[in-house]
Amino acid sequence: MRLKNALGRGLPLLLLGTSLACSACSNGGASNPGPGPGPNNGNTEKNVLKGKATDTAGRPLAGVEVVADNQVLYNSDVVGVTGADGTYRLELGQAATTWNASARLQRDFNGRRYTFELHPSNSNTFAGNEGAVRDFNWRLAGAKPGGGVYGSGLFLNLTDYVDPADPDQALQREHVELTLTPAGPLVDGSTGTPTTARGTNTPDGFGLLDLPIGRYTVTGRYAPPGQAVRPLVVRVQGEDAYAEAVTADFKPAVEGGDGPYRIDVELKFP
Repeated sequence: MRLKNALGRGLPLLLLGTSLACSACSNGGASNPGPGPGPNNGNTEKNVLKGKATDTAGRPLAGVEVVADNQVLYNSDVVGVTGADGTYRLELGQAATTWNASARLQRDFNGRRYTFELHPSNSNTFAGNEGAVRDFNWRLAGAKPGGGVYGSGLFLNLTDYVDPADPDQALQREHVELTLTPAGPLVDGSTGTPTTARGTNTPDGFGLLDLPIGRYTVTGRYAPPGQAVRPLVVRVQGEDAYAEAVTADFKPAVEGGDGPYRIDVELKFP
């Protein structure tokens, strides 16, 4: 038995061992087949985590993986999947520990598989002997409770170093204005709206953050304050040809990973 933190070391080991044995009998730390019998009325039950997952339009969301993460003991998580009505119910066993709930969803979109972290109705940990209700909602953008955002980023690199119209003038990527136009529906099937914005510095690069996953057509122009606006040509980073516009999908930052996702483009003067 491995404890996760000092809190666990203060718990009676005999009590924990007995409790975990009971939990293993009912769950084995494995997947719960789905929601239990009876409707979820929103009331908590001792040693039970339950709730409902909904999509971006508030409809029940099936196939969501829900994880009850044991905050004290390693390898003691309980995992379940929402049913057709979007509900789930996880038996946590009798261990005197605290838990955290999370949920994720996988979707295939334009030939790629994306993994999404769902937004919890309550991100606080809870005591197993009190139980908890945690609902989850799929959000394509917006702030996460623990920091960060649900959306993805488009990052740019201005490959010209000096202005071809004025070789003494260094170019600034802050003057690049991008327009992203959805090329079809977003990953959840909804209709996106065009975005025109300038990039900012972030830990992940210079660009636009918190964009809903979708396929976008990208154009750019150079627009310094008080000067004439000039078009730029663009390409997906590493590709051969520049064009007036490029259509791109989000890719995992690490090939083969399940997020975060990003689009990287390069721009220059024609």
